[in-house]
Amino acid sequence: DLPSNELVAIATASTESGQAAVAHFGFARATTDYRQLIGAEDIDALVIASPPRWHLPMLVEALASAKALYVDKPLARSLAEAQQILAIARELGRDGQMIFEFRFWPAVQLAKHLLDEGRLGQIYAFRGKYFRSSYADPDVPLRWKGQLAESGGGVLNDTAPHILDLLTWLLETPDQVMAATRTFVSERPRSKSDRTRVAIDTDDHALLTLTLPGGAVGTVEAGRMVTGSIHDVEFEIYGSRASLRWSLMDTNHLYYAENAHQASQGGWRQIPTVQDYPQAAIPGWDVPVGMTRFHLASLAAFVRATIGHQPYHPGLEQGARVQAIVEAARQSATQHRWVDVSSV
Repeated sequence: DLPSNELVAIATASTESGQAAVAHFGFARATTDYRQLIGAEDIDALVIASPPRWHLPMLVEALASAKALYVDKPLARSLAEAQQILAIARELGRDGQMIFEFRFWPAVQLAKHLLDEGRLGQIYAFRGKYFRSSYADPDVPLRWKGQLAESGGGVLNDTAPHILDLLTWLLETPDQVMAATRTFVSERPRSKSDRTRVAIDTDDHALLTLTLPGGAVGTVEAGRMVTGSIHDVEFEIYGSRASLRWSLMDTNHLYYAENAHQASQGGWRQIPTVQDYPQAAIPGWDVPVGMTRFHLASLAAFVRATIGHQPYHPGLEQGARVQAIVEAARQSATQHRWVDVSSV
């Protein structure tokens, strides 16, 4: 039910990377000036997927255009920047869709349905994590991800937002947070070609303890130097009537356990969710799903909302909401105390 789309143009940091994008992905043209894309009359939608330092200036200009906006997380480097973006969007009556693609896993969609139905009862506790081993080797360059001025943070502002989005969407926005962050490798090579070691001022690991207004307590943990991890994204939610859990490495299933009077009658039940996308023609629902499919489902939701003039879910407001939790965690890690999310 969606129209065909054309990759018209891409803006990159260098001419070489732009030419590679044209050759590999089929863009019609490339430029090193993103303003050319914002002003182009043959472009209807923009994907903002630059380092976070550029999100504020790019979005300020893009929001003033009529183009549909698909924005990578995090929304900005800081809560102040995110609030500035949101204020401009509201003033102009504009919005965009955040790229929180984990919402679009069939198993996660089922988890949302069970929670909304109240099947878990009162929520007691939760746990979420995003572990990778991408930078376990201390000689792998971090490039802009190692610079606070470029990224706004390490895993706390890079991968943790994915889990924080799921937490606020599936449950509710935390009211308090206590956090600890660590940078294990203080220097890395500048790039693959330049082995000069430069200082790293972003976090390699973050651990958050959070409380919810409804009384639940839980943790969110993110790391980029976790040896043995490939793309370990998981969450568990425990309630008075039932519990559920999901893992990206077992992405075709949701696990569900109901509270039994006798422990021996309990245990986890495996629910196959595979490729259950009701609005998709192919492939069939019983075909195992892969990660690219979730990105496509997120993009489809963006295109469908754009052409139907419907609200975006998740929109820029959700990006700012997640940014507030990140800001509270940053303050907590620095000040070694609990921080109210509403106070940041």
